[in-house]
Amino acid sequence: MRDALKRDNWPILAAGAALALSVVSIAASQICLGAAILLTIRDWRRAQYPPGASMLLFFFAWTLLAAGLSQSPAAAYPQIRKFFVYLIVPCLAAAYRGPDSARYILAALGAGGTLSALWSLLQYAKKYSAAKAAGVNFTDAYIASRITGFMSHWMTFGGTMMAVFLIGAAYLLFTKPLRWRIPAVLTLIALAIFLGWTRGIWIGTFAGSLYLLWSWRKVFVLAAPVLALAAVAVMPQPEKDRVLSIVQPRGDTDSNGHRKALFRTGAAIIQAQPFFGVGPEQVERNFDKYAPEDIPRPFPRAWWYGHLHNIYIQFAADRGLPAMFAIIGFFFYATWKIIKAAIPATGDRKWILHGIAAFLIGVLVTGVFEHNLADSEILMLALGLLTLGSSVAASRDSIPV
Repeated sequence: MRDALKRDNWPILAAGAALALSVVSIAASQICLGAAILLTIRDWRRAQYPPGASMLLFFFAWTLLAAGLSQSPAAAYPQIRKFFVYLIVPCLAAAYRGPDSARYILAALGAGGTLSALWSLLQYAKKYSAAKAAGVNFTDAYIASRITGFMSHWMTFGGTMMAVFLIGAAYLLFTKPLRWRIPAVLTLIALAIFLGWTRGIWIGTFAGSLYLLWSWRKVFVLAAPVLALAAVAVMPQPEKDRVLSIVQPRGDTDSNGHRKALFRTGAAIIQAQPFFGVGPEQVERNFDKYAPEDIPRPFPRAWWYGHLHNIYIQFAADRGLPAMFAIIGFFFYATWKIIKAAIPATGDRKWILHGIAAFLIGVLVTGVFEHNLADSEILMLALGLLTLGSSVAASRDSIPV
């Protein structure tokens, strides 16, 4: 422990804490990120960045250009301020000290996520008891007030749980000998994801899990859909109804209708403003202008959360297609490079790379149903784990921590 606290290790401790604490507290995470910036900024120029990192610079520049050309440049300030979170990339790239440091960071991430999951299960028990005591339908009471763990919203909570589950699952599949506490923790995390009722997270976690199974034993991929159907058959009715709502929505109880309306409106914005969009943070104020005529007016406020519930449509609608292709292209390209490095990897490098790749796949799939990169916590996780995975992919030797 005394060696770990040596001055030479301060940068990776600060940057690693910023990443690990993103599943516990975004405030604490960003304080650590501020410290990491001060400790690493001199080394940014010679750091080894993730593949395609130059696309991030293009994304920043195009965001500023789209804001400047919009009707209200000042409205873009919240998105400009969020550039701070992107600094986890140079901090981790400069501070990285070998696969051992990555392993410690992921262990801390798992510990924080496990505590958040435990807290969420207590939240669920309290909400269930309250609904039963009040004599109200649990689905109606719970759908708009779901478990959040240490996070402020159930979607953010689901994204953090997806990260912890998929990285833990990679450790389970690609590490020997197996320790009993890993399956126990994964069961706990899986239960938290399931009881979160966030369908996009379910789909993203399933996609990441399929990638892990394919990378481990391809034959098990064939069994996954069968097991999923069997699980649906035996689960409690409220949860079964929620799963089935993916294809059989229950009127206004589920958000299928409003997501379709948001998608169509976003597509109309992109068609009209393909290069610069309407400007960062300005989709909401332009929504009525571009919403198709057959969408009910006034637009139900319960349908609107300030964004289009799709990272691909949202980035293109508020900053233009070039910005969307830059940020999404960066994630796709870096993820592909991590996957390629994971295939021949051995030891800790194998489970680390596969776990991070699975999570990034989950983020990109979930992004079809939710603007998950709008959450600072999920953005920090995605950028930080991508950078960590890229560093592990590029190095083989460990530096003592």
